[in-house]
Amino acid sequence: MDYGLLADNVLLKFLKISDELAYKEIYLRYWRRLYGSALSKTNSKEVAEDIVQSVFTDLWDRRETHQINNIAAYLETAVKYQVINYIKAAISKRTQYSGFSELQKQTENPADLPLLVQELNEAIDKAISQLPQKTQTIFRLSRFEKQSNKDISRIMDLSEKAVEYHITQSLKSLRFFLKDFILFELLCFFFEHVMH
Repeated sequence: MDYGLLADNVLLKFLKISDELAYKEIYLRYWRRLYGSALSKTNSKEVAEDIVQSVFTDLWDRRETHQINNIAAYLETAVKYQVINYIKAAISKRTQYSGFSELQKQTENPADLPLLVQELNEAIDKAISQLPQKTQTIFRLSRFEKQSNKDISRIMDLSEKAVEYHITQSLKSLRFFLKDFILFELLCFFFEHVMH
């Protein structure tokens, strides 16, 4: 049987009964995509490899108990949470921010993560909406669409220096708008280090 021809839902059924070839096919099918996603958010090949390996190890270890309907969505979400954990650990090493211990307490339970991610997204969207329209556009092109400053300067018909200025102003404004948010330090680290 050629496992490469099997649909994801069939592979999941074989995985549940400990079929190693089905597991290997899932790994081959999704490893590169997940690695690319983790690498783009951590900027570290080693960390990205560790995150993806951890996700696949967990997939195998809990193969009999996992309730997965969409393997692609499941794996991408698992990587996202692993990245969040990596960012939290990185912040813990880099800051003595007094509120971070409270953040740790609130995010120790994995069940809380979806809510925190939702709060994070809502806070980001609200903060960005407070920026001038041109600054918003440049920030979104840079941080969300991964456009280079050179490409943005061409798209917006601005100098690269002007683009850099708008991005710098965006980060300063976000610090101000998000200063009272519980995930303030996480947000700052995420935008300044992870999303470059």
